[in-house]
Amino acid sequence: MSFENYFEMSVKMFRSMTTGLFLYPLFVALSESFDLNTHYYLPLDSVIRIGTVFLIISMIFFPLAKYSSALLARGVKNPDRLGKKLFISYILAVGCSETVAVFGLVIYIVTADVRFFYLFFILAFVHLILHRPKKPDWQKHLDRI
Repeated sequence: MSFENYFEMSVKMFRSMTTGLFLYPLFVALSESFDLNTHYYLPLDSVIRIGTVFLIISMIFFPLAKYSSALLARGVKNPDRLGKKLFISYILAVGCSETVAVFGLVIYIVTADVRFFYLFFILAFVHLILHRPKKPDWQKHLDRI
């Protein structure tokens, strides 16, 4: 596959993941509206520890996703191979974003508090938007070859 094909695939993935990310608030809205009883309550101290760990991991994902493309693209001389490496980097960034949304869903299930869910959902959405595939960024890596 060519460099351009990898970029197009990452754009398609961005569109599908952005749409898919909104399935989580849909689940929460349905759960709240129809009282689906999807909650498994944990003690408050456990929830605080879990939430703190999830928040720290979520914050670590931002620089991890930002610098993964530079780390994976280092030393690559072939444009097609560079496209593949950047695509893998983008898959990592999307995975980080999706994981943050899952953290919010877990916190919602153990607390039944939508505020914490939306905090993580907004973090996931911002993460996805900040790390969307941009042609100038990909071109900058290509120009280094």
